[in-house]
Amino acid sequence: MKEIHLKGLDEVVYEDVCENGLKMYIWVNKRINTFKASLIFKVGAENTSFKLGKNDYTVPFGTAHYLEHILCKNSDGSSLLGRFDQFGCYSNAATYADKTAYEFVGSENFFPCLELLLDAIQEKEFNQEYFEAERGPILEEARMRKDDANRLNYFGVNNILFHNYPNRISGLGRMEDIKSIKLEDLETLYRTFYHPENTILVVTGNVSPLEVAEFVKENQKKKTFPKWNKPKLPNYREPRSVVKRYEEVFANAQIPKVTVAVKVPLNDLPKMNMVLLLDILGLVLVSNFGSTSYFREELIAKKMVVSLQTSVEWERKYIILKVMAKTKYPKEVVTVLEEKMRHLEILEDDIFRKIKSEIANLVLSYEDPEYVNDLLAYVLVKYGKIVSNEKEILESITLEDIQKVMNSISFDEMSTFVIYPLKKDD
Repeated sequence: MKEIHLKGLDEVVYEDVCENGLKMYIWVNKRINTFKASLIFKVGAENTSFKLGKNDYTVPFGTAHYLEHILCKNSDGSSLLGRFDQFGCYSNAATYADKTAYEFVGSENFFPCLELLLDAIQEKEFNQEYFEAERGPILEEARMRKDDANRLNYFGVNNILFHNYPNRISGLGRMEDIKSIKLEDLETLYRTFYHPENTILVVTGNVSPLEVAEFVKENQKKKTFPKWNKPKLPNYREPRSVVKRYEEVFANAQIPKVTVAVKVPLNDLPKMNMVLLLDILGLVLVSNFGSTSYFREELIAKKMVVSLQTSVEWERKYIILKVMAKTKYPKEVVTVLEEKMRHLEILEDDIFRKIKSEIANLVLSYEDPEYVNDLLAYVLVKYGKIVSNEKEILESITLEDIQKVMNSISFDEMSTFVIYPLKKDD
């Protein structure tokens, strides 16, 4: 068992691997009574095309999500998640763009729940009747979420930024996608990606690393898996240009929402550690638009915005800088947000105060096993490894680094997406 020391945090993540390739990452906190376990498969909503050997495969959008639903069914068609309730644990499953996670949280019966999780997901018999029965609930879920303003905003922005990336389409799939999914599509995705070599188990909380690792290894020895042929994923060619400069839609929203997004090619940015790069960009945005920024306070004082948020997103070969506002005056706010985004300031004192705050938050976050579990799952899929020096990276940021990054950004490829509430007669 390998120990990964998180530098400057006095924390350790234990890494081990089963003979069949399943990797385990375990973080221990004996001061608490709870735990969380996540079984993560590196396949998500965007994995609709892939190649195995000489054969090309394509499944409809929404297949990974449909598969998640079916895997959360028992052999009699009842809910798998309900069986965790009998052990006094909460359980859930979710499909993301790049992964699918099955998890449970509790304070007792850890090993019975872990055995249930591993066996139920890894040893699945597919049933045509239960597969068809689930289509209706999934279509209803898609209908309900179609009116969700946050989801509409996320995919609406992506749709006007990207020409070819699959993140333009909801992971639930469109109605026509869901209706076209066949049981064989689920079986293809399951056989291709649900293999131990493409699986990560993350366990956090009051557990023994050695006992967890031994239990999982014994569990995996009882199962037989074919040799894994790693699928080849498509290399999407994405132009530098945005699709549209501006788009507005009407949706089930209480107040208009404005999102201004800048599409930045990674090749334009300095060659540096990706965590460092994302940290710098996030700090600059928060410094310009965040809760203590003069710009935000001015907009709030003028009652131009109700809220203001930022995000930095890494989408394959691009970084997306976003600022989002809820406002009663969308036309006026579009103008001021676009202007501010084109003229971001490097507010040195504020940025370095925020670095200290980020470090403090990072240290405190290692009191919560659910947060740590989610964090480890994210970095393992996104970066392919544990980021063991995150605190050191934050401490290493210099004014020179910040200036180098910001001087390399062109704000030419900018898109704005506005959601208006539905009119009363709609």
